[in-house]
Amino acid sequence: MALDFRKKTETELDAEGMFPAPAESDGAFAARLEILAGELEALQNGSSDLLSLIGESRPLSGEIREAAGRLTWEKYRFRAEWVPGWYSSRRTGFWSAGILLEVDGSLPLLFLHGKFARRRRRLGYDAAETLAHELIHAVRTAFSASVYEEYFPCQIHASAFRRECGNLFRKWYLPLLLFGGAAAAPVLAAAGSTFWILPLAGPVLVIGREFQIRRRLRKAADALRREGAEPLPVLLRLSDREIFDAAALSPAEFMKRRNCSPRWQRLLERFPLRDGA
Repeated sequence: MALDFRKKTETELDAEGMFPAPAESDGAFAARLEILAGELEALQNGSSDLLSLIGESRPLSGEIREAAGRLTWEKYRFRAEWVPGWYSSRRTGFWSAGILLEVDGSLPLLFLHGKFARRRRRLGYDAAETLAHELIHAVRTAFSASVYEEYFPCQIHASAFRRECGNLFRKWYLPLLLFGGAAAAPVLAAAGSTFWILPLAGPVLVIGREFQIRRRLRKAADALRREGAEPLPVLLRLSDREIFDAAALSPAEFMKRRNCSPRWQRLLERFPLRDGA
């Protein structure tokens, strides 16, 4: 799907999951969209040098895209229908439900496991939720690495475990430290080792760090609610530094930041607080 961004307003682009990265100038944003539009057009007309990655993969169905779009709109106020995606077990591997490949920080390529072409669920994963999860990664392609890398995508899932614990899987070593340490301690204790407590340092550090970043996120969300804004759509569009700053500001300081920053004004006005948000 080609992206004709020149005819769209900033609000329309935002609603399609095309928003500037923090600190990205208007010129840099426009240049990134220009590159993206060219890449999408090349994929569409068959001239892209990325076609070897796609092979004979079947494009995602309109039905699953529509279902995923409802999820991302309800939670984050965007529908990223422009993100190219296909069914490919070869790309995802057996155990993965979906993956996202990023090309030059501008073009996301999305693949769902091939079984989702014929069934709604596989190995406990829902097809629409998986697609929505990867779309959230896709719209943050231009963002710097984040400690909330998996938090925002995991809020899409119906599973409480994925919503609460999914962010622990943003780095491969975090679950290893958490679960490995928790499993090793009783084994060493049963063996009579005097060092059985040492493996618990891993879980303590992981849980402590997660508690800290989640506390900052909650404080930032509270600040946004005080300003009459819906938290999750705004938080998705912020950098970690912006989230940490919002969490640390007093109400008076936040008001001053809002009045002095066109970016904050746009975000707060674009997503007014809804009942129950």
